[in-house]
Amino acid sequence: MNPRGLVIGASGQLGRALCAVLRDTHEVIEGVHRLPRTDQVCIDLGKPAEMIATIQALKPARIFIAGAFCNVDRAETDHAECFAVNMEGPRAIAAYAQAHGCTVVYYSTDTVFDGTKERYIESDPACPMNVYSQSKAQGEAAIRTLLPTHHLILRTAWLYGPDEAKRNFILRLVEQLRAGQRVVVPADQWGSPTYTEDLAAATRFLVERGQSGTFHATGPDFLDRASLARRICASFDLDARLVAPAPTSQMGQAALRPLRIQLDCQKLRALGIGEFRGINAGLEALRHASANDAETAPMAR
Repeated sequence: MNPRGLVIGASGQLGRALCAVLRDTHEVIEGVHRLPRTDQVCIDLGKPAEMIATIQALKPARIFIAGAFCNVDRAETDHAECFAVNMEGPRAIAAYAQAHGCTVVYYSTDTVFDGTKERYIESDPACPMNVYSQSKAQGEAAIRTLLPTHHLILRTAWLYGPDEAKRNFILRLVEQLRAGQRVVVPADQWGSPTYTEDLAAATRFLVERGQSGTFHATGPDFLDRASLARRICASFDLDARLVAPAPTSQMGQAALRPLRIQLDCQKLRALGIGEFRGINAGLEALRHASANDAETAPMAR
């Protein structure tokens, strides 16, 4: 019998990719924050007591925490909600897992680092610059403390993939440019775009082999957001003249952001996981997936 896997945040871009890749080897239960379908359960990371009562009834062997409070700028004013979702909820799950022998997978961010080092390995000390990154770093720490041998923490960066709600930089940019909007893009923020399906496949590889600990998992390309925007324009046949590069200092963003973070993924590669797809291949896959979604979407009435 396949192990029961609860995917929290199943309606998000990573959660959907996880559910798809895990179904061959798991009995997948989809946990969503709002408006669950009849085949889903309601899981609110920000309400630990209610969440744990639901998990106790489900009895999962593995819990994948793909949901998160991801609005970096809003976190600067909504501290309590951000920490409830990104730290307190995961800590409650880890405590449950400790008592019931479960494995927990937690997705974290490259921005637990401040960007002052050229490349980061898993054992480098966290140095978060904003509230969102602090909450993720503390979520990591809580899980490590409670589940020293039964956890996976996957730090990633600039996630993108098919998503009807367009919850990534690429799909939002495509939507804005197609509408003829001029978009200001930071030219000095560097990172590694990571395709959701690749991260999901790596997750399955790790859990099926009983791996534990912290792993860095990003795409192979390292570029700035303005260069990424130009690649997006070329792939989706959009007008690059509508992209306006600007320094972060002129963006008016509420949260401080590290400008250059590159995660070293050699630990992941040493296990036999191949390099994730580069940005050109990822954009091509996303373009085809978006076209298919448009073709299969119900017609408006």
